[in-house]
Amino acid sequence: AVVSTQSTGMILSYHPPIFHSFKRLTQEDAKSRIIINCVVSGISIYSPHTAWDSRENGLNDWIVECLSYKQKLPINPALIDGAPSDSIGMGRIVILKSPLSLTKACEIFKTHLGISTLRLGHADPLQWVKRHKETGQDYDVIRSVAVCAGSGGSLLKGVDADLYVTGEMSHHEVLAVVAEGRNVLLSEHTHTERGYLKSVVEQLAKHVAEDVEFLVSETDCNPIETI
Repeated sequence: AVVSTQSTGMILSYHPPIFHSFKRLTQEDAKSRIIINCVVSGISIYSPHTAWDSRENGLNDWIVECLSYKQKLPINPALIDGAPSDSIGMGRIVILKSPLSLTKACEIFKTHLGISTLRLGHADPLQWVKRHKETGQDYDVIRSVAVCAGSGGSLLKGVDADLYVTGEMSHHEVLAVVAEGRNVLLSEHTHTERGYLKSVVEQLAKHVAEDVEFLVSETDCNPIETI
């Protein structure tokens, strides 16, 4: 539907339409219909997904670009020539230049992600005090932020940061984070990803011939509504 009214030769899709293997393609299956229609129309599909997550100036870098920080590192760095990279890898953790209140951090991320609401898992006050026993850092004062686009439960587990930001976590993952004396913001999976597309277009335009036109979908949207 996204390309039915456009003269499109290629779709650059963060999430691959073939996420699980197919044994057959049929018109009865929605995912199959996407592939069939693209094949019939001569449209290629490229889905970078994890490569975009981990690359420098990639998706996780985009999530934290709304913050003023003095240090930024991958949570799970890639190995480059046998050494851990300080700019490529999964997730990002940043140390802020100046501390933020939790309320202010929430407002910053809502504006950056283009959404009006976030879900908050609020740190257990007693565990917060234990975590900051040596520094005496006040409750709800944020000095470090760890982010993971999409679903960050496994990658963020145990990461030493005052605030986690990701799209989604399971109920029990949120309970564990809160019990550790950390805060977590959940934006819904898609909101940690969709806003990056405009940045992708800007980056591609610098490296691709001027006669190639890039269009960001205006019909693709979050499949979950708040009612």
